[in-house]
Amino acid sequence: MKLTAPSSFIAVAFVALCLMLPFFGLPEYWLYVVSIGFYYALLASSWSLLVGYVGRISFAQAAMSGFGAYVALLTSAYLDLSPLPGIVIGALAAGAVGIVVGALTLRLHGAYLGLTTIALAEILRITATAEHQLTRGTRGYAAPPLWEGISQTEYYYVFLAVLLVSLGLMLWLLHSRIGLFFQAIREDEDGAASLGVRVTLWKVLAFALSTAFAGLAGGLYAHFIQLIAPSMMSMQEMGYVLSMAVIGGFANVIHAALGGVLLQLLLEWLRELGEWRLVFFGAVAILVLRFAPNGIFGTLDNWASRRAR
Repeated sequence: MKLTAPSSFIAVAFVALCLMLPFFGLPEYWLYVVSIGFYYALLASSWSLLVGYVGRISFAQAAMSGFGAYVALLTSAYLDLSPLPGIVIGALAAGAVGIVVGALTLRLHGAYLGLTTIALAEILRITATAEHQLTRGTRGYAAPPLWEGISQTEYYYVFLAVLLVSLGLMLWLLHSRIGLFFQAIREDEDGAASLGVRVTLWKVLAFALSTAFAGLAGGLYAHFIQLIAPSMMSMQEMGYVLSMAVIGGFANVIHAALGGVLLQLLLEWLRELGEWRLVFFGAVAILVLRFAPNGIFGTLDNWASRRAR
């Protein structure tokens, strides 16, 4: 993936704005909302890494986020670890599940692969709901803060730092030879294999990386809201992630991340509409798919590139 000048400008402007936002006197409530937007941005970009660059569909991203959160909290509780090592273990555990899923679904494509990941997501959600002694079911599992006395502003910058580092790692990966292998598999899997690309290895790696980033997001989110429940692994949550990536532009991890932040802010701004805000949300997704299939930021990027020529 090559970043165009407009994409680079948007990314730099976004980072600069986010770094300065707390200094504008923004209420802590909106810092909280933007922090949740960073969580969704990481989920949307991790989904884009798999779907937009490798062409492998998955509907288990929200479930893997929840899985990473539960593993992070349970390992911290039972091994008497601080939150940060627990978050790392949760991300690694989610990546390990991604390896298993990637290996088991090598020959599946399209709807069959999608249905398989839906089944996985529901298995994880139902297990988290039913295992009351371990996960406390629908009552939720309480999580400690990242550290004692952490402020909302500090949480904001932690989320921002994790998002930026994660996006940096994704971009580095996609600019390397591995990124070329991913795109070759997406365009013509059989052709890539005939040219010596180790298709099996790279497809499994793509699943592992995507789920690991989702698990990282989930672990951090758990310590942010300090309570997790099986509802964070639901298909409705997955619908949010998918819509954010599509509206932002799932063919580019930066556009997908921007879509996550934008849509979270939009949903919160329209909260007074109640459930009707979800109708508006769906209408926006339909209009973007119809008139801007590359997403809002992808379309703006293409338009700016044409104007610059």
